[in-house]
Amino acid sequence: MKIKNLGWSSFQLSTGDITILTDPLALSKSGLSFKKSSADVVLFSEKNLLGKENILRRKGLVKKVVPEHRKRVIEISAPGEYEIGGVMIRRDVDSPFYTIDEAVLRVVYMGLMDNSLEVSSTKDLGDVDVLILPIGNGDLFLDYDKIEKILNYIDPTILLPCGYKQEGLTLGKDLKSKDDFIKHFGFRNVREESYLNVTPSPEQENKNIEVIFL
Repeated sequence: MKIKNLGWSSFQLSTGDITILTDPLALSKSGLSFKKSSADVVLFSEKNLLGKENILRRKGLVKKVVPEHRKRVIEISAPGEYEIGGVMIRRDVDSPFYTIDEAVLRVVYMGLMDNSLEVSSTKDLGDVDVLILPIGNGDLFLDYDKIEKILNYIDPTILLPCGYKQEGLTLGKDLKSKDDFIKHFGFRNVREESYLNVTPSPEQENKNIEVIFL
């Protein structure tokens, strides 16, 4: 699976004949650059979009997000299980996050969740290869205490941070930067990449989380 960060919390996950895009509407409102993107499936995690339909059209994004392998883009904003192109996408009731399974590879996209999240809901996610998590704290997202608990529960192989303070951003107050995050948690295994090609990893005891900024 190839993963790219288009900006803010919007990621493009491509595998086989399916491309998944996360929260393009949030990117369009962030003040960051939003280039035309292709997708077969779009996931929305914003609370005010729960269960809504035709979001791309209603929000004027049909020219920004265009179909890749299919005639139309499939939009998911409600809880359920969706099998599309050999990929299983799940969202539980009262949960903002999505679990994306391709064969034995598991990606968890935590979405645009605020500090009201019950972290116990992340306990039973199994072996997670990649966790996409907003780290900016501030008024929009989880605080560091809850992030620490989630990382302990999930223990992902790779952490892809998003939703942090950066130049050009026009939303969020008092957001933490990526340097704030790294310093607070003391991560050592950190790097930056333009994209990530990820494959399932063998189980390891006492593994160190790899933090990758895309």
